[in-house]
Amino acid sequence: MPPRSSCDALVVGNYCHDVLSRGPGDTVHTLGGSAAYISSVFTAMDVDHAVVAVAGEDFAYADRVRYPPRIVPGTRTTRFVADLSQEERVLRVDARSEPIRPQDIILDARVALACGVMGEVLPETLIRLSLHATKVLADAQGLLRTLDAHGRVLNQRLEDTPFASLLGHLHVLKASEEEARVLDIDAVRAKTCLVITRGPQGCTLLTARETLQVPSWPVTEVDPTGAGDCFLAGFTLGLLRAWPLARCAELANWFGAQAVTQVGVPRLDVSKLPEALR
Repeated sequence: MPPRSSCDALVVGNYCHDVLSRGPGDTVHTLGGSAAYISSVFTAMDVDHAVVAVAGEDFAYADRVRYPPRIVPGTRTTRFVADLSQEERVLRVDARSEPIRPQDIILDARVALACGVMGEVLPETLIRLSLHATKVLADAQGLLRTLDAHGRVLNQRLEDTPFASLLGHLHVLKASEEEARVLDIDAVRAKTCLVITRGPQGCTLLTARETLQVPSWPVTEVDPTGAGDCFLAGFTLGLLRAWPLARCAELANWFGAQAVTQVGVPRLDVSKLPEALR
């Protein structure tokens, strides 16, 4: 059988190792990374997709991913340590993988997702994606994140990154409320669709012409990790169905809500998907 040359959805971002701590004696080690969460949604919904990811030789989850990463000998897998014991999650990074380079992108796609977790999707890789996909969605975290001297994750202004001039390559940019605070929202929405996720308040969809508020689906939150990733996967599902942006956001909110009800990469029961969104 000849190698595949295309797919419906191409997921570009590294898997990582997550350490989730709620206090002394309550620590969970698990597979993480946007690619893992997004792929779980696509697998549950039987979406034709592929993942482009890079990891170190210490990658411990090969048996849990459908599409294995490219392993770089002598390097480590990106590792996040999340302190969930406080009101606001504190993220720290103590290892980083190699970046995903343009030559790693070899498949064409209807939709591509630039879902880096720590700067691994390079500007030139994002440009390459736009040449291989009809539409490109990006997660702002992959464009904005930087580290302080103690390894804590901070967001820098988009204007201070090489991605500021590349918004025209994107169909949608997804950002959390925290990330939106370092964006020039009017400048961003003039160039692409901006979707700001607001947790229990749903999301705000902004284009050059309109602003829409889309309500959330009520659930009991257990772990917020991966909610934005599952949201982005749900939004992509809507685009693949050629739905209007507002309905894409409604579907995205449902998948984001399912993510927070579990610890780690969720096991999705899509039979619970509301009839209106099937």
